[in-house]
Amino acid sequence: MTERVGIYSGSNIRRTARMFGTAALVAAPLFALLGLAGILGLGSFGGTAPVEILSSAPAGSPVELRNSVHGDAVWGQPGVDLSAVTCEGSSSDGARTVDLDVGAVDGSPAEVVDAQGTGTWTRLSSTDALDGVSLVTCSGGGLQTVGVSVDPGDGKRGTPGALFLVFAAFLVVLGLVLRRTTAPQPR
Repeated sequence: MTERVGIYSGSNIRRTARMFGTAALVAAPLFALLGLAGILGLGSFGGTAPVEILSSAPAGSPVELRNSVHGDAVWGQPGVDLSAVTCEGSSSDGARTVDLDVGAVDGSPAEVVDAQGTGTWTRLSSTDALDGVSLVTCSGGGLQTVGVSVDPGDGKRGTPGALFLVFAAFLVVLGLVLRRTTAPQPR
């Protein structure tokens, strides 16, 4: 009489757990590299991204927002008197308008040099908390040109680095435990 062995047999579960342990040991160094990149601020984990003005227009004319994941930053040049500048965001059809707060956000740079070499820009506003706004218009305060870029952030984008390192350590421990407990037993 032969018994059928199901897919949930002890040997299949041990084999699967051993394979999972191996995968955890392979993945651990990759998460450790991501953690180091996050802590050192390399690549997309960099604290403050370089600013690249993506579109610009003369003061008083609407500038199209990019609606990036990190929000958009609105910049002006040349030297600008922020107390006299007004900015308004609107939907593309003009049905919705919102007055934007003018001034640098705490922790974010007040002035930047454009990565494309168009000069120094002063931060006017940001749009990360606005929905349905696709255009921005700024004027006043000696403003001549308005530009839009991806919001460079406040220097806190690199914070997940420590979490990646902790997860890498967890994967190493998990992988070693699974490999040890599922090792073939001598008979």
